[in-house]
Amino acid sequence: MSDIREPLHGAAALAVRDQLRAPSELDSAVRVAREMLAAYGSTDYADHAAVAQAFGATRESLRILLRALGVEPVDEQEAVRRSVDAQFPTVAAFLATERGEGQ
Repeated sequence: MSDIREPLHGAAALAVRDQLRAPSELDSAVRVAREMLAAYGSTDYADHAAVAQAFGATRESLRILLRALGVEPVDEQEAVRRSVDAQFPTVAAFLATERGEGQ
């Protein structure tokens, strides 16, 4: 039986480090914004469907960034729900499942 206080080295240490480095909400939002910019950065403005798609992607990307920064404009009811969700994540996950979200 190995001593659990023994420090990790090499590949085992790197694997644990990578698991602990889950991307933050802001990291994920930045990644999405970069992907949207790469996909829709240059649009043929003669193609109305492409412009509409680029606009929608840009709008969603900005919304995700604002939410990650905690400054997305929301109504009072949504602000209260998010505050409760942040304080009680287990209850929030249960209620989301009950509402059928994320399925």
